[in-house]
Order: sequence, then structure tokens, then C-alpha cells
Amino acid sequence: MKCTINLLSSCNGRNFILSSVTHQTSARIKCNGIRRFASKDAEDILTRTDRLHHHDDDCNTRKTYKSIMQMVPQPVVVVTSGYREGGIWHKKGMTCTSFTSVSFSPPIISICLKIPSKFQTLLERTRHFAVHTLARHQVSYGMTFAQSIPKVCQFNKIPHYEDKEGLPVILGCSGVMQCEAESFHQVGDHNVWYGKVYEAHIDDNVSLPMLYQSRTFRSVGDEIFIQSFEDATLPFENWTHEAHLRMAWNYIRDYGRDKAIPMIRDGIQHYNQVHKDKIKTGYHETITMFYCFVIDDAITNASKPGDTFERFLKRNGHLLDRSLMYKYYSRERFSDPHAKEKFILPDLQVLPGM
Repeated sequence: MKCTINLLSSCNGRNFILSSVTHQTSARIKCNGIRRFASKDAEDILTRTDRLHHHDDDCNTRKTYKSIMQMVPQPVVVVTSGYREGGIWHKKGMTCTSFTSVSFSPPIISICLKIPSKFQTLLERTRHFAVHTLARHQVSYGMTFAQSIPKVCQFNKIPHYEDKEGLPVILGCSGVMQCEAESFHQVGDHNVWYGKVYEAHIDDNVSLPMLYQSRTFRSVGDEIFIQSFEDATLPFENWTHEAHLRMAWNYIRDYGRDKAIPMIRDGIQHYNQVHKDKIKTGYHETITMFYCFVIDDAITNASKPGDTFERFLKRNGHLLDRSLMYKYYSRERFSDPHAKEKFILPDLQVLPGM
């Protein structure tokens, strides 16, 4: 015999309606200690619904966990490894923020590599690695090793030497630990490597180590860069035109142009104030606003999801042209005495997005 029932049930504090359930076989369902009879189909629906709630709970837990960990400052380290083959020194480095001490006796540390990782393959071969705690002025090092560009050696502009195991050891870091791999195992979406420290160095002349606090979904390299910009520890020699573009790209991508503009303006003025003894021309409102508009246009029309700044800039190389403004402004217009203090509209062509 078949019949259709409507069932209102409350399980684990959640109310839901099971409607139009076809009764075929009798089954017991226990909710909050109360036994009820319903169809086998109803039991299946209850089970599936409960799974959905558990899935939602798991998702919320993961989001909260990630948010908590993003608030915890971590040391920024660069991990390197390498080997010699046929007279060629094969070497690679990676910026890592998942690093900790495991044991003092013997001295053992751990690092985590996201799966998949090319560095994993290298470590499986070499079984040795060096961990460098970066100094606060080594922002560019953290950014360099946070990316991997095919056919470009990461160490080209990084002073380093080769140790007895073939490891590239970076000079000028606040601390270096050279390690022999003890073991590794997979935990979730990462491989955890354990290394026994066989040699360690501290540079007493180096300032405080760099700390990383991920507040957004930026890449490690961009987060390090933005943090050093905001606290004005970014070395002045690194505050180039490209660095200005990177800063504006991060803010506009994360917050949208309108919300980003005051953040960009205040950030530049704060940085300039801290480095006022090195600043020659100072803040310029029209230049800042011009680049906010053209960068926003490039993000909107020539950007792809998951773009790194390097990929974005490769597709929008015109932004590196320092004379780009003069396609929009005549030199007379740009020389307006008010242009430095307030935004002056261009006279040759309309800015994109206006």
C-alpha cells in the first residue's frame, strides 16, 4: 500500500518539512530521544539534509579558522634548496609563512608546502634545505621568491653563496638555518617537511625580522609588499614607478576604484612623510588620480581571475610608460599650478571610466 504524507520534524534543534513522501517501508527515526515511524524515503531525506547541515558547519568552521590564522603574525622565511649536476648549479627558493620550531634537542624545524609544489620534487631529490628569516628591509627578497618565472633565475639579484651540500645560502638575512630533511608527510592540502638543523647563523647587525599578517586574499608577495608600504618600511630605493602601480593595483582590485582612492592617497602621503628627507617632488593629486583611472580600466578590461601583478603588468605594459599621461594631458594642462593639489581633468582625451 502506498500513501503520501507530510512530515514536520525537529532534529538537533533544526526544523524542516519533508513533504509528499511516498510511504513504502516502515523505518524508525530518532530525533532528540523521540522515536518516530516514517517511510524509508523520509529517513533518507533526513540523512541527506543532516549531511548538508554538517557540510555548512564545516565550511563555516574552515572560514573562521582561516580568519583567525590570518590575524596571527608569522615570520617570513625563504626556503632554498639546490644541487649540482653536470657542472650546473640547479637552485630554487620559495617564500614561506608556514614555518615553526618542532624540537630544541635535537634542533628540528618544520615547513609546509602546498600540494602540488615543484619545490616538493626538489626536496625529495636533495633532502637538504636552508631556511632564511628575512630582515624587515628585505621586502624585495620575499616578493622575488613568492613567484616563479620560467627560465628566469630567482637568484640573479640576490647575494648568496653555495654551502657544502649545494644549498644556496642568502646573505644579509637576520638568521639562516641549514637543514637535513628528516621526513615529510601529507596533512590535508599540504606536505609537512621536518628538517634537522646542522648549521645556523645569526646576523647581529640586521634589524628586526619581517612578520607577515595576511589580512586579505592577496598573494604572499603582494601582502608583504602592501604591509611594508603601509608601515613605511619599504626601502625607498624600492619605491619605484612599478611599485606605485603594484600598490594601486592591489587596492583597486580588492576594494574597487572609489574606495581605493582615499587609501592610495593617504598611503602615499604617509610614506612620503616618513621618507621626507629623500622625497624630491612630493605627492601629486592629478598623477595619482590619473593612474587610478587607467589601472582600474586595465583591471576591468584586460585582467583575468587569479591574475598575479606580474601577469597583469605583462598584459598592460603601457602602464610602465612614464609618458602615458601626455596622451591625455597637454604639457600646458599638466603644468597647471593647481594640478599638484587637486585633480585636473585632461584636455586631450577623456579618461577611461569617466
